[in-house]
Amino acid sequence: MYCNKIFAALFIVMSLFTVRAFASDKASQTPWLNTNLIGAAKNYNPALKDDFYGFVNHEWLVNAKLKPGYSRNAAFTELQDEIDANLRAIMTDKNLTGHDAELVKNLYSLWLDWDKRNKNGLGDLPELIKEIEAIKTLDDLSKFFMSETSFYNGLVIADFGLGLDNKDSESYNLELSPTGLSLGDSAEYKTLSKNGERTKKFNDSVSSYMLKRLGYDESKISEIISMAFEFESKIAPSMMNVNELESPEAIEKTYNPLSLEELREKSKIFPYAEIIEFFSAKSNLMNLQQPEWLKALNDLYTSENLNLIKAYLIRNLANSYMGKIDEAAYRELQKLANERNGTTGNKPDNELAADFVHGRLSVPLSKIYVTKYVSESTKHEIEQIIRDTVKFYREMLKSEKWLSEQTQAKAIEKLDSMRLNSAYPDKWVDYSELSINPNGTFLEALDSLRKFYVKKYFYERLNTKVDHDLWISDVATANAYYRPSENSINIIAGILGGDFYNPSMSYEQKLAAIGMVIGHEISHAFDTRGAQFDKTGNMITWWTEEDLKNFQERANNLIKYLSSFKVDDSGNNYNGALVQTETIADMAGIKAMLGIAAKNKDFDYDKFFRQYAKIWKLIETRERMDSVLKFDVHALPYIRVNAIIQQYPEFYETYNIKPGDGMYLEPDSRVAVW
Repeated sequence: MYCNKIFAALFIVMSLFTVRAFASDKASQTPWLNTNLIGAAKNYNPALKDDFYGFVNHEWLVNAKLKPGYSRNAAFTELQDEIDANLRAIMTDKNLTGHDAELVKNLYSLWLDWDKRNKNGLGDLPELIKEIEAIKTLDDLSKFFMSETSFYNGLVIADFGLGLDNKDSESYNLELSPTGLSLGDSAEYKTLSKNGERTKKFNDSVSSYMLKRLGYDESKISEIISMAFEFESKIAPSMMNVNELESPEAIEKTYNPLSLEELREKSKIFPYAEIIEFFSAKSNLMNLQQPEWLKALNDLYTSENLNLIKAYLIRNLANSYMGKIDEAAYRELQKLANERNGTTGNKPDNELAADFVHGRLSVPLSKIYVTKYVSESTKHEIEQIIRDTVKFYREMLKSEKWLSEQTQAKAIEKLDSMRLNSAYPDKWVDYSELSINPNGTFLEALDSLRKFYVKKYFYERLNTKVDHDLWISDVATANAYYRPSENSINIIAGILGGDFYNPSMSYEQKLAAIGMVIGHEISHAFDTRGAQFDKTGNMITWWTEEDLKNFQERANNLIKYLSSFKVDDSGNNYNGALVQTETIADMAGIKAMLGIAAKNKDFDYDKFFRQYAKIWKLIETRERMDSVLKFDVHALPYIRVNAIIQQYPEFYETYNIKPGDGMYLEPDSRVAVW
């Protein structure tokens, strides 16, 4: 629902910020002012009929501050802060016993033990670097890719990992994925954006610091950074960019099943098949995500490019250690992250340690969290709202006049087959084999974690059937999501708080908040990406040709409308194509809740619409905003409110919205897909 992998990766290192106000020219932004940019709402006080989002959230938008360690403040971050405080309480509770509690407490303590981390210094990094430096030939390089150093440190130029097969959703497959790019998007290597410039400067600065710590002189440091980027620049043109990867067409384009022998034939120079065989990773189901990339990689895998590839590996390894070693390196990383994110200051170390543990031990932590903080009554209430929402969707699908009876029947069949996962699972992955030595080092703990995850989540699942009871690894996060390959919605415990859910909320508020979240996730089964998967999660067309054409036309109308917006002072139009699927889900979610509301006499629509605006309150730095506009598939929050509610007559009737009002949209121009 909320997180995008590429976007999240760019902000994996967060630092502290101070509030910075930025001037915004209302005349250059249409149809509303982008009040999500920090400081933009300071001298802006719109009327309800002109900018509903800005009106409802005005006081919060003006007065909200950025906490140390945050580049944004939002309903989501406020809720996550509540969750994180509970997680820290778990990690510091001396009375908690049991294996799960020991795991999280031991890792938490090791992260915070700067004396031990300082004494350990660079750890095993210098020896690992020497292994790469010792590579003299292409054969040496191929042998390196069949080493534990390469495998457990992610030192690869062609990756492989476990996935779910798009046409056999009950089975795991081996996903063959492209070279990692430090700028996150292959398009950046053609034309560097402002966000790309900041990212490159950050990456280069991290490399410079770490390579200097490793004993390289300035000339060699510059050479390694330059050659690593040159390798990326050579491979990037063959790779799909973010817009292509997030398009509905990408699902089919990135599904290219093949056998190991077919891979061997396609990759005769780079020993991809041999590497997979060496690590006993051969799978009955394999998928090559980007064939053009693999072709280019084989062309580049030559003796002439050997030093470029070595530089790429050295830089990546050095950069990956900066946040894991001693305090000097960590503090420098915080400083560089501040510069990259437009922020100042730092989150307290105990919060950073807890964030790290949460990321690495989400299952043991979630099991404890559920026991302490999530009630059965809450789970039951959410399940009832889910049932009510599914019931409405069944009625909605039957009433859509632009759908044929054949497609309606298939859609309802998919709806009725949907897995409805609420709050937390009854079954968890077993962590009893994992051990973290409290008397060891932090780097040793990370090594134990890596090896455990490879065994538990890769080898034990490879060539097996999917256990759908293990539907979640982390419930202590403010999020919800739909999985096309499982045809499941997952309304996890973390979202059940803050502005999204409280048992004392009015019925209208619950529908506008957690109800809308539920409706949003269900609708992903029928957006431009989810619609490509059938009731079992297999990539099979179940639409008639005419219905699919009509559906795409409706989606295109939405894209055109969103692309007419100008959200900053650059003069560029908004990327409507990037945010189409999430916007379709937002619209369907609101429609579902309004449909349920219509069956309730004396329903207070004002409470409903105000609560909906409230759950999307957000401010963020300009630097983060640039990255959001580049990578995030969700529309900016003020658009998620205004452009959504103006599609529905209930909004116009509640507030007497008329032509000439900023929130008015002509009926013929309304673009709700469902």
